[in-house]
Amino acid sequence: MFVLDQFLKYLAFHNQSFRFYLLKPWLGWEYFPNPGIAFGLPVPQFFILLLTPLILLALAYWWNKNTHKTNHFYLGVCLIFAGAISNLIDRIVFSITIDYFRVLTSVMNLADITIVIGAVLLLSKNKKSK
Repeated sequence: MFVLDQFLKYLAFHNQSFRFYLLKPWLGWEYFPNPGIAFGLPVPQFFILLLTPLILLALAYWWNKNTHKTNHFYLGVCLIFAGAISNLIDRIVFSITIDYFRVLTSVMNLADITIVIGAVLLLSKNKKSK
């Protein structure tokens, strides 16, 4: 997923004027330089660059301390790491994240999708264990 996301970001960045819609303007491909975080929320770049590694360190600590590791747990954590690192690379190199999938009123990337799926897997695992 990480490599595919980076490749799609490369394509979007180097072909910024290219747009393709399956259902215009609701579903398709378009380049969007996102300076914010999820849903375009404006957060200063400094905080994003500081907090992302701290969150990943906390997640790694939880991974290490968790004694009830399931396949959902491993997959969820790996998806979150892959997505977060891919977006962090964008932030370091471009000071934005490169989004390219238009879905309704949002533009997102594969890294965002993997983070959400990873979080859902972790939450569903925790809900089942309680």
